[in-house]
Amino acid sequence: MAVTFNSLTAAFGWRRAIAIRILPPVERKHVLTSYFRNLRRETMMPAKLNHVAIATDHYAVNARFYESLFGMKTSSKPRPARAVVVGDGYVGLNSIPRREGRCSGLDHFGIEVDDLDDAIARIHKFDATLETVKRPPVRPFAAYSAHDPDCNVFDLSQRNIGFQKDVYAELDGEARPRHISHIAMRTRRAERCAEFYAEVFRLTPQNRQDGNFYLSDSRVTLMIIPWKIGDYYGQDPARTGLDHIGFKVESVEQVKKDMESLIGENPQMHGRPLGYGPEGEARLKLFQKCPLGCFHLTDIEGALIDVAE
Repeated sequence: MAVTFNSLTAAFGWRRAIAIRILPPVERKHVLTSYFRNLRRETMMPAKLNHVAIATDHYAVNARFYESLFGMKTSSKPRPARAVVVGDGYVGLNSIPRREGRCSGLDHFGIEVDDLDDAIARIHKFDATLETVKRPPVRPFAAYSAHDPDCNVFDLSQRNIGFQKDVYAELDGEARPRHISHIAMRTRRAERCAEFYAEVFRLTPQNRQDGNFYLSDSRVTLMIIPWKIGDYYGQDPARTGLDHIGFKVESVEQVKKDMESLIGENPQMHGRPLGYGPEGEARLKLFQKCPLGCFHLTDIEGALIDVAE
């Protein structure tokens, strides 16, 4: 490891630099390797919440819904036989064909990091029982799948390694007038999961005192809601996992008008009805407790969406 005395002095001060220079080569290499590894970790960017996936029997129409209502864009090189992927410039949304044995609706989300090896090491350091698995190479947006302490599954990918395809190779980071603002999950050990995402991926905790946990990558918020079976009084309890996604828009009223116009032009763009019947009312009231949205709807598959300005 070619390191000059001047660079050692700048990093450690002259007294420690002299001490390091006189160490045996193997010990000196160990000290410098540990220092530069820690320095790289400290200067890494926080992880990015980079995609959400929806499993659906109507994946092509479902993607068109997001493209038409929220202005999300498809890739210039789509692969429609596998999935239809749209993006808002920062986050990708994958409508994937529902496979045998899989439930429809919100399926998983994805996290993009600076260094996959470091991220996997941090996962294992947080909890040695947490595992990762390498994804098939045909996936355009993920290298590994992993899970948090409550077994909520997410994908892992690394920035700028030429692996991404579809909209993930074309995301420009530019904020669109309508874009994904938050991803919400309900899970049993919400606080433990919040600690996991903050410690492992450096997502920033937000100061909200409502019993939920909010972590941000500076653009998108991961909202972690404690799952309680008592919340489902008057309706069928939902499984733990992803609950809904939220959009920030330029005008909620304009979104409502655009939705009416869209359904008028194409009846297939009609989402599922919300709030009908006693169970529907109970389900909608629970959904409306999210403070990040003020208008509530679903996509074609029935995935819950809330909207705010």
